[in-house]
Amino acid sequence: MNRVLFAILAVVVALVAVTGCGGDDAPATEGAALPKDFPTAQVPLVQGAILTADGTSPEWQVTVQAYADVGDPFTAAVDTLTEAGYAESSRTETDRERSVLLSKEADGKTYWVTVGQSAASSTAGSTVMYSITLA
Repeated sequence: MNRVLFAILAVVVALVAVTGCGGDDAPATEGAALPKDFPTAQVPLVQGAILTADGTSPEWQVTVQAYADVGDPFTAAVDTLTEAGYAESSRTETDRERSVLLSKEADGKTYWVTVGQSAASSTAGSTVMYSITLA
């Protein structure tokens, strides 16, 4: 339970931290590289430009500015994970923030992914934050 609360807290912190990143029209950078040990095969991200990527096993944080053609980036991010076998554990939505905690068993590990979006971000309409933890 502490890992779940930590994952949710990490997304909230990331939501606040991303408020200074670029506008909706173009990403702040051409795309940051994912950490070398990021579990790309197990954690599919929404299609878009990676604004930030940090961490090392067993925890990573990634911020993606979704491409305009994905529709609602938050929904697309959650759908991408559920299509990859993740199950939703909890959902939180307010008028300012929304997040979904999902999990998946693979490679003898449990992958916990929190997807978040915040209205406080200057790119709120297109930016999705991920917090990934292995257990």
